[in-house]
Amino acid sequence: MTGKPLTRAVVRMKTMRVKQANAKALSRRGEFNILWAIVAVVGIALGLFLIFYVFHGAMPSLGASNTLTVTAEELGGVLTVNIKAMGVSAITITNIQLLGGSSNTCTWTAYLNGQQQSTFTPPITLNPGDTLSLVCTNPPSGVTQVEVVTTSGTYVAPIS
Repeated sequence: MTGKPLTRAVVRMKTMRVKQANAKALSRRGEFNILWAIVAVVGIALGLFLIFYVFHGAMPSLGASNTLTVTAEELGGVLTVNIKAMGVSAITITNIQLLGGSSNTCTWTAYLNGQQQSTFTPPITLNPGDTLSLVCTNPPSGVTQVEVVTTSGTYVAPIS
């Protein structure tokens, strides 16, 4: 008869130890979740800071990376000017002039990406990869260069 109360006490002690172990595991798991929450909040804040820092410094340089490639060629009394836009954003052409001749006027026929345009009057906006071809029949005599003026600068191409 003395064995029964002792067995009960041992079983109770074992179940108490299991409950204590479970309680410790749960408390550790809660601490672990709180630490991960803190790490996540700090990581998000750091990420947002870096994004704003990088874009604040990168956006002006991205705008400056826009450029045009301008070539001009005269064959058989026809002047052809090819303008290709390169970069990361649109570029606006505000004026096109002929340099070196007695007159800098010409009636242009425009082709944007190979498609003829019904009218051509600057300003015209070119997206990256766009090609604008301008054709002038009977250009003024003595013209040696073509000047393309944009909102970000001026490009001059000699006529070959």
